[in-house]
Amino acid sequence: MIESMSDVQALLSIDAGKVPPGTVAFFARDPEASRRRMFAVLAILVGGAAIALGACLLTGAVVGLHRLPVAMLGLAAIALTLMALPPERDPLLSRYKKPALVLTPTGMIMRDGSGLRSWSFDQLSDVRPYLHHQRVGLLITGRDGSRDFVDTLSFERGEKVRELIGRRLNLREA
Repeated sequence: MIESMSDVQALLSIDAGKVPPGTVAFFARDPEASRRRMFAVLAILVGGAAIALGACLLTGAVVGLHRLPVAMLGLAAIALTLMALPPERDPLLSRYKKPALVLTPTGMIMRDGSGLRSWSFDQLSDVRPYLHHQRVGLLITGRDGSRDFVDTLSFERGEKVRELIGRRLNLREA
């Protein structure tokens, strides 16, 4: 087995579904997940109301109930269910890899809309929270004075990135 794995090798390994020891991977959040959850809850509520009214219609429990409101609620439940489903992935975009942030014992590598970027912990002097274009993330400062902004909140569990980087920087200084 390879004793020392480069950051790029770690990223390729994670793309293959294998997380190397000492490596933590963060994948992009689904920005529409909360919206789809809301539609799913609404679909369940409206579908339940349609079933309840349908049962009342069949048993004759409610006088003057017609089929049209029950059918409309049923159609609304179907529409909300369809809105709750994830969209089909665009074939043109399927050739692009999903954004990912990988922390290895020696550094980190990030693949996002800006391309592929990597940082070695030996070359970093500071990592701190930063507000950039109304987005909270991390400002990564290199020993040479270079700065990069990483939008960690666009990744699942991204709020843990700063703590993990801080631990690795502290281990390096010790």
